[in-house]
Amino acid sequence: MNGLLKVIVLVIVVSAVSCQDFSEEQRKKIIENRQKCIEETKVKPELIEKADQGEFTDDAALKCFTKCFYQKAGFVNDDGEVQIDVVKAKLPPEADKEKALAIVEDCKIKGKDACETVYLIHKCYFEHTHPDLNKKEGDEKNEKSEKSEKSEKSEKKEEKKE
Repeated sequence: MNGLLKVIVLVIVVSAVSCQDFSEEQRKKIIENRQKCIEETKVKPELIEKADQGEFTDDAALKCFTKCFYQKAGFVNDDGEVQIDVVKAKLPPEADKEKALAIVEDCKIKGKDACETVYLIHKCYFEHTHPDLNKKEGDEKNEKSEKSEKSEKSEKKEEKKE
């Protein structure tokens, strides 16, 4: 749950500023909306937890959960279009508004339907607001790829010897 709250903060702020605290009322609303969207979309909660950590699964229920959650927050409409006026209104005073709105512009992505559109927007926000996490994941993938290539070369050398 705590991971989801952090992501929600980042989505609301749409910037690297993630220290924003929620009031008890806001916290309750986030939890309520999350639970309603889980029930409505039948998403597996572990997929949400993985997405909170940057592991985005290509799952229809997760995509629709994302749309549901953003829609309940007022950030998107039924068609998955970002409601920029709502985003601007919900930016906290300490947020770098120019940077936040630039991220909103960068993340205007259109999917095959409203669920996919909002999912892709959310994923884009995450990537913009968690560059270190994305870099680490990329580094791990590169290491695995390099090890795989070395292993293949080694196997080919062994085959030539025989």
